Amino acid sequence: MSLLKELDPRVRELLNADKEQYPHSTQHMIDNLQSAYVIGDLTVTTASNLIDYAEKAKVVFNNQNSFVLKLYQIFGK
Repeated sequence: MSLLKELDPRVRELLNADKEQYPHSTQHMIDNLQSAYVIGDLTVTTASNLIDYAEKAKVVFNNQNSFVLKLYQIFGK
């Protein structure tokens, strides 16, 4: 199962909202999420952008200092 299906709905909503303004970059992130089965499969750019979206969506992270743990939380793990 791809990571796209496990993505936090709040983050997914912001990602979809950016499709019109940034069609190529959002499609690249979506493609990366669809082909990724584990968090390690994501590009650094996609991972960073997902954390940015999560922060904009006011996701409260359990660990503010860990890039990887933030990603796990975005995917409900």
